[in-house]
Amino acid sequence: MTIPVILEDLQAAFPGWCIWRSSAGRLWATRNGRRLSRHEVDHGLSQTIDADDVAQLAEQLKGQRTAEEALSSPPQRDGGHMRKGATLVGDTLLDQ
Repeated sequence: MTIPVILEDLQAAFPGWCIWRSSAGRLWATRNGRRLSRHEVDHGLSQTIDADDVAQLAEQLKGQRTAEEALSSPPQRDGGHMRKGATLVGDTLLDQ
């Protein structure tokens, strides 16, 4: 994915986020329509992020997308066994 150069491009690339520039010129993004669970926050997801410029915000948003995909992917198993010290809750593998 190329780095969006204007806020409209960034908003189009990340539709699950509300993106704006503050009166101080800082860029902000917050998730639209849902609050994160403690579990999601503990695994690297953020409700709101900020950056100095569009490129930095785009990188953070890509990182959030990657973290969200990793969190929602099926648990990794080792030879048919879960990792030692892990608990499977639904489709989520929790490290203890």
